[in-house]
Amino acid sequence: MALNLSSVSNVQTEVGAVSGLVAGALVLVSPQSTKGYQPQIAPSFQKSTAKLPPSLLFHYEGEQTATISSDVTDHFIENNTAIQDQVALKPLIITTSGFIGELNDVPPAPLAILQQAASALTSISAYAPTLSATALLAYNEAFQLYQTAANVAQTAISAYSTISGGGSGENVFNGSGQTTFLKTQTLQQQYFQQFYTYWADRTLFTIQTPWAIFQDMVIVSLRAVQDADTVQITDFEIQFKQLRFATTTSSTLYSDNSEFQGQLFYQGAPTTNLGTNSLTPSTTTFSSSIA
Repeated sequence: MALNLSSVSNVQTEVGAVSGLVAGALVLVSPQSTKGYQPQIAPSFQKSTAKLPPSLLFHYEGEQTATISSDVTDHFIENNTAIQDQVALKPLIITTSGFIGELNDVPPAPLAILQQAASALTSISAYAPTLSATALLAYNEAFQLYQTAANVAQTAISAYSTISGGGSGENVFNGSGQTTFLKTQTLQQQYFQQFYTYWADRTLFTIQTPWAIFQDMVIVSLRAVQDADTVQITDFEIQFKQLRFATTTSSTLYSDNSEFQGQLFYQGAPTTNLGTNSLTPSTTTFSSSIA
């Protein structure tokens, strides 16, 4: 008996379109939250309510690695063998990389939700082609206007800097700090300056990775690479290390020290009145001692 597979193909197409519609509805209701590299105001255990600075996002995320390691002791004993009885958990190391390009298709924050909606509506063109095309045209027009305005602003700043004789717009880093000659900066310069400032200030970060979100991360090393093929892209390679903080706890002392053991047992003992005792003068004098 011959099977008509065309109907099965039509069903798959319809299911895929409806799935895209559902995904688009979910995106519009609850957009994805991307933390990226979020500077912290204070360590996580302090629960600061201050407004956080804007997070840093690369135009393209590169390779990310998470390294977990331990130190195990080797104690040599009398029979010339080693025993391992202590394990120290070393701090977590996150290594990440990303690209910053002067020319990119990354939309600004106000256009991000419009881009998500336009992408979700593309899959339902079989049902509503006009709606899908309209969404794409609206996003493309908005993004083009944004790029035009940004280019005009950057050109105006560059022209003003040239006329005023401000120099080349390079950042100068010396031993005591940073001095910026001009406000004209490329995106690569802006990102390097921000990471440098956070590194110099020992700022903690909340890092989003494919596996989990890690708090209290500090920059251990940063490597900015611009290859020989182009001057429009910089590859940032950053290594973060998770900090640990010592905390103190207080305990309410009981009326007796029955809850304590060892040295704390004696420290928690109640005060005992042993009476008063005055000093007794010695019968030995200085002259008698000399004699």
